[in-house]
Amino acid sequence: MTVVDAQREHLFVGWDVGGWNCDKNQNSRDALVVLDHTGQCIGQPWRGNLRETINSATTPAAFLAELLALCKLGNPGQSPHATLAIDAPLGFPEAFASLIAGGTPVDQIGRSAANPYLFRHTERRLVAEGVTPLSAIKDMIGSQATKAMHVVARFAPQRLSPGIWTDGKHLTVIETYPALCRARLGLQVGTEPIPKTGRDADIHDAEVCARIARDFDLNRERLESPTDDTPASEGWIWAPRRVSVEA
Repeated sequence: MTVVDAQREHLFVGWDVGGWNCDKNQNSRDALVVLDHTGQCIGQPWRGNLRETINSATTPAAFLAELLALCKLGNPGQSPHATLAIDAPLGFPEAFASLIAGGTPVDQIGRSAANPYLFRHTERRLVAEGVTPLSAIKDMIGSQATKAMHVVARFAPQRLSPGIWTDGKHLTVIETYPALCRARLGLQVGTEPIPKTGRDADIHDAEVCARIARDFDLNRERLESPTDDTPASEGWIWAPRRVSVEA
């Protein structure tokens, strides 16, 4: 991996999110991978807990510069800019938000992933293709989801369209889901076996995220875009388009 002057080009950062207190969890922590425009990993992958970095940064530029510094890319002399793809929900189900904010219930509750309180529109669509999405409400990813949404609220608060956030200058933020990306066979991340636990698994997922960030900027036609009925507040999981199995 070659260290480059990070100010010279738009960079692509993948963040596999750990919980707020993931420094106590050896098997799941924050992980970062940075790619350049050619798709090469630059600097060094990083793994740890970003909580203090999130707390200490006061601007989007400072937050991004600290992420790059963790990956041994130094502090660029000019303001950095990057697309950041995050492996964590960046929204809660609209029905759930309406229920807790105003006590407004839905008429019917479906089973499992058809339950609109537990799963977002983007997640409910995955069940038909055999993908079992995690829920920020019922599964053990609430800590990761609030951590990621906190970062978006602080450093990329402008929603351009469903599933895309920005600060207008330094950061563009999207959500992705490495397991879905691999299931769709639309992303090449080497040929080595996928790690199952610990440091290598977190870094592997962060690299998948970074590659989705790059495709989002340079080859967006490869990714499935939000449908017209996607609630803007729920966000969208960006992933490769489904590969047709027809002859």
